[in-house]
Amino acid sequence: MSNTHNIHHMPTLAALMTPFPYHIDIDATVEDALALMEEHKVRHLPVTRAGDLETVISKGDIERANAPGHRLEEQQLYVHDLCARRPFIADIHDPLDKILMAMADTGIGSVLVMREGELVGIVTVTDILRFCSNYLAELAQPVDDSIA
Repeated sequence: MSNTHNIHHMPTLAALMTPFPYHIDIDATVEDALALMEEHKVRHLPVTRAGDLETVISKGDIERANAPGHRLEEQQLYVHDLCARRPFIADIHDPLDKILMAMADTGIGSVLVMREGELVGIVTVTDILRFCSNYLAELAQPVDDSIA
C-alpha cells in the first residue's frame, strides 16, 4: 500500500496571502487609512512613500492612538505619525513554518509579501489562523483506503 497520501509539502506564503493588497501613502491622514480599511474590510495596510514600500499600519495602531489620554489625541494624525517600526518583509516562496516562527518570536502581526522586489500580497495573523484551521480540518478527514 502506498503512503503517498501522507506526504505533505511545506506551504509557502503564496498559499495564504491576500494578493495585491490595498496600500496608503505615508502622508495620508489616519482617517483616510481607517476609511480604506473599513471599505475593504481589512485591518492592515502597507504604507508607501513616493510609491515605494515603507512600512505597514494596522487598525490596532490607529485604535491605540485614538485611545483616551493618548498624547496624540488632540491633533490631526497622519499615517507617518503611527509608523515607527520596520515592516516584516518576506518572499512569496518562503516556507510557512519559518515565517510563523519568526512572527511568534517577534510578536509581529503581519508580513508584507514580495516577489522580485515588488509588493504582491500581505499575510496577517488572521489569515494564518484561517489557513491552519482549514489545514487541520483536512488532515483530520478520514482516509478511505478501501478499494472500490
